[in-house]
Amino acid sequence: MFIEELKDIVKHEKDVVPFLKKLTSKEKREFVPELKKLADIVFERRDVTEKTKWGMSYSSESTHTDKQRAIVDMARFVCFNKTEARRIFTNNNFLSNDDVIANILPWFIPKWYSDLLNETNSWGLTYEKLMLLYSNGYLEPSSELIVARLPSIIVKSSWENKEHKSFYTPEVLEEYKETLETHIWYLFEAESGINNFNYYNKFDNHKGVDDAWIYTIINLVEKQKLDREKTLIATIYTATKGFNQNLSGWFFDLLIKLNPTKEEVLRLQDEFYAALNAPHSKVVNTVLKYFKIVATDKKFKHATFVENASILLSSEVKSVVSSSLMMLDKIAKTHASSQSIVCKTASEALLHTDEKIQVRAAKIIEKYGDSTNEELRDEIEMYTDGLLYAAKEILSEYISAETEETNEEEIDAIEEITILSEENKLPVYETIDDLIFFVSQAIDNNEVYHIDLLLANLPKLNLLINSENASRLAPILKRSFDLVFITEWITQVGNIEVAAADYINDFGKMLVRKYPAELRDFWRYTVEKTKDIRHYERDNKDYSVELEKRSIPGYIYNLYRFLFIRSKEFIQKGQAFPLLSTPTHTPCWIAPAVFLDRILQYQNTNKKFDFNDYQIAIGRLPITECTKEITEKIAQIQSKELQEVLRYHFNLTSLKESKIMRPALWMQSILSKKNAEDINYFEEDLGYSLQKEMAFYTWACMSRERTFKLYDYQAGKYTNEKVTEKKLYFNEFLPKKFEYASLLTSIKDFFKGNKRKVVHQNSIYKFIRIRKQQFTTLIQPNDDLKFLLLTPNNPCVFLSQVIHNNLQESTFFDEGTRKNMINILKGLYEIWNREDYFETTYLFLATGFLCSDKVARDIAAEIWIKANSTATMNNVLLGKTLGKLQFGDYAPMKRFTDLITESMFAISTLHNKRLFELINAMISTMNDTPIRGVKKLLELFLELKRTFPEAAISDETTEKLTVWKTSKTLKAVVEKLI
Repeated sequence: MFIEELKDIVKHEKDVVPFLKKLTSKEKREFVPELKKLADIVFERRDVTEKTKWGMSYSSESTHTDKQRAIVDMARFVCFNKTEARRIFTNNNFLSNDDVIANILPWFIPKWYSDLLNETNSWGLTYEKLMLLYSNGYLEPSSELIVARLPSIIVKSSWENKEHKSFYTPEVLEEYKETLETHIWYLFEAESGINNFNYYNKFDNHKGVDDAWIYTIINLVEKQKLDREKTLIATIYTATKGFNQNLSGWFFDLLIKLNPTKEEVLRLQDEFYAALNAPHSKVVNTVLKYFKIVATDKKFKHATFVENASILLSSEVKSVVSSSLMMLDKIAKTHASSQSIVCKTASEALLHTDEKIQVRAAKIIEKYGDSTNEELRDEIEMYTDGLLYAAKEILSEYISAETEETNEEEIDAIEEITILSEENKLPVYETIDDLIFFVSQAIDNNEVYHIDLLLANLPKLNLLINSENASRLAPILKRSFDLVFITEWITQVGNIEVAAADYINDFGKMLVRKYPAELRDFWRYTVEKTKDIRHYERDNKDYSVELEKRSIPGYIYNLYRFLFIRSKEFIQKGQAFPLLSTPTHTPCWIAPAVFLDRILQYQNTNKKFDFNDYQIAIGRLPITECTKEITEKIAQIQSKELQEVLRYHFNLTSLKESKIMRPALWMQSILSKKNAEDINYFEEDLGYSLQKEMAFYTWACMSRERTFKLYDYQAGKYTNEKVTEKKLYFNEFLPKKFEYASLLTSIKDFFKGNKRKVVHQNSIYKFIRIRKQQFTTLIQPNDDLKFLLLTPNNPCVFLSQVIHNNLQESTFFDEGTRKNMINILKGLYEIWNREDYFETTYLFLATGFLCSDKVARDIAAEIWIKANSTATMNNVLLGKTLGKLQFGDYAPMKRFTDLITESMFAISTLHNKRLFELINAMISTMNDTPIRGVKKLLELFLELKRTFPEAAISDETTEKLTVWKTSKTLKAVVEKLI
């Protein structure tokens, strides 16, 4: 009966309030099921297809009017419980709708109304409307709701004659007594958008307002509408509320505007000390600013400051450390009894590698310290290794001769690299239990080498499967199937993981055909799930498409595609041959003896190995000494040229003594060994170019003009605009694909004496090609590291692609490229084991030092530290590369100098010597016009020169310094260097 009456009201758009008033509580609940069905009908939408001059247009429209939907909403408001109401009213403004306030709330207020309105925080609920509901007893607003709505009350915006107008309306704060008595103080307790109103500095009805809310609070304090001391305390305590940096900074801008007097600072010392522990430097610096004013006053609690100074002196913000030292100086000068503890505390600042900070701390110790105090001497000697020249001179009386002699006699120990150790040896799986467990792990891809091991172990598992144990694979196959059909991007899953899932799924289909009864449930699961996924976006929508026919996301993915297909062939033929490229040691290395065993296994069974697999395997062999075992295994190889290649690879013969019939068979060994004479012979005498394989491109960082189209709305047309860009460029990065010459052309070239360079096509490096995408990440994070580890001895080709696409500028253009950089640097840290990498590898590392991400810069520094510890870093090449980048002002120099002081300086005597070499080489290739920030680099260079007076500055660097000497800002430091 009720539903028919309501349907009639909806149909004729009548007033629904009389109908709702007559319903009892019981009738309302009984009415809900029918009301829900009616709501589904009234809120239904229908598809609309229209033909336009641009083609077919597809849209949707409501089947009922706005008035009809509002009637149903009112009925739901009155009849629904809290759970039902939350589901439909959370994302709209109906709860604070004017019709609800005027026509429903005066006679019916749901029990859940306040709770839901506080939870939903509807944007349509203004502070004025909130107070209207509160004053009428309809709403008990939470402090969170008030904080969300109050800030916007003092600014009104509107459009008048197509112009946007802003009006300053602080008078509304005085309309309700609760606003200034209670509500405004909530803004000091919880995060809000109060700091966003500094943009409203041009009001149409008021001039001279820099920040609307700061201006308002200052006026309220001056007019005594707000208590001044309460405002000061509340403002200072915002530092303890965990606010974000911008909001905390805004409140302390307010504090500065309030301008507390000296008496107020002394009276509120406890509050200021509480703020001193804030995580934001602006807050701490502001507190220190006021403490400096009262530091010499007798009422100042100086002992408390000294107790807290250790935390301040350990700050990474130099201004905080400097201000803290100034405070300690004032305290020591005013309170003689505190001089001893002040000196000991100040010595903690010697940990910083900034010269100005060290000198300031040293002067405090020199001025107020006692050089006979053993405790202070011991404290200072803890920092002796990191003391800079100027600070060391000041503190010479505190540093014993024994300590200096120990430092001078420090041995530059070189750590030994052990690539193939028992600790990093990968496990070998043989039993069915171990193999099933591993395959389950491989789906999660917890380790970078898991997919490589999967390709070797799935064929082995296939041979152990029978009707009794086939069902044990069902859970694994389901998980793999789900991974292929993910419909949203997951950060932990790359395209290679999805390809691995495709590979496992093909294996699963083979098993289903072989064991249909045992895997019946799994097959039904795949059929049902395939039906359910209607908007699946991958190209291979059909689960029946085989791995070989599925599309790949980029050309470079062919490298793994070949390996997946090869392994699948073994499964199809019931074979368990190992892939030559399967690593034996983390993260990607192959033990030479194991590699040779695999070659012999192929030979003894008359099985041909895959050429791509072979090239990846050769590239994963570490350069080690040739043992008797290796020699004996090579002698068993029947293919004469393959035997000769391996004899060359393991230094049993020279390249010139070898007969080269298939150059591609030799290429990877030549690239791995990186012998300059061999490379020259291979290129010049055999006519085989290795330019691409060595990523041997000329490059520069320079300014270039770029023209782009910009639409001029006034002129009604596009215009050409020019912009100057500072970018890193490779020259001839994409060489044209070589076309073999005809016989006639070859004969002509021969008689003309022309040598034709051949770009060989049968190489894994031809697949390492990445095309930049406009809206997608270049390489999926998780995939990047796997590609790097395919060629650990020659990573430059892959790195050149990353540089060309990701690193033309030092700032990353999206989150994906930033993650690529971090992942690849982590990989380089793992594989870096030699100093003779080609220049492009050093270029990539140099961009890591200068890029905009601090995590990436820190990892690059760790690579440098590790490589110098193992004598595997060419600091001259790295330095010159950095100099060439900064020749074109690739990145702010401060990034690099900060990295040196924080992560590379004073690691050890050895590292400081290598740092001198790096900076020496870097300066030699920089611009004749010094860029901003180079003074700090020279100061670091001077410090290292003073530490190692015997170290020679190169002629090229001396020449550059002579040119820079004409700069007024650099003259003093240059004169100390040359």
